[in-house]
Amino acid sequence: MLIALMLLAAPIGPTDCRIGAYRLDDGSLVTIDPSDDELRWHRLDGTLGVLHQAAGGTFTSTLGFSGRADGKTVSFDGCQTIVFDKVAGRRLDFDITDTTFKSGALELAGRLVLPKGDGPVPIVVLVHGSESYSGRDRYLLQRLLPAEGVGVF
Repeated sequence: MLIALMLLAAPIGPTDCRIGAYRLDDGSLVTIDPSDDELRWHRLDGTLGVLHQAAGGTFTSTLGFSGRADGKTVSFDGCQTIVFDKVAGRRLDFDITDTTFKSGALELAGRLVLPKGDGPVPIVVLVHGSESYSGRDRYLLQRLLPAEGVGVF
């Protein structure tokens, strides 16, 4: 209970420990991602929603960007487990390497995210646009693709 209360008091941002990919007990995948001062969920089928803090440390969801309630509830037990729409799940661990490198006078930053394991995996190179936030913090594909066995840089 103390962990849940500490999570409620912590601001939502790129270091929020609930942000990640979760494999649910039914075999499906959901990612929890930061967006401004809120958390969003995403599924492989393209559905997504916004999480709104509710009583007792749970969240209610609204579908997409509509603001319409979708009936889903989400709760976290610390930073490793989730109950998403009544289905329990566990957070997936990835091998993550942050790096910086020079391109002329510019210093660029990147992140390599790989599924756990020693075998070779395909890699996707994501190019982030000129948004006002870092792609290393908010790009959901860095959680979604490694959960399905594809590395991301």
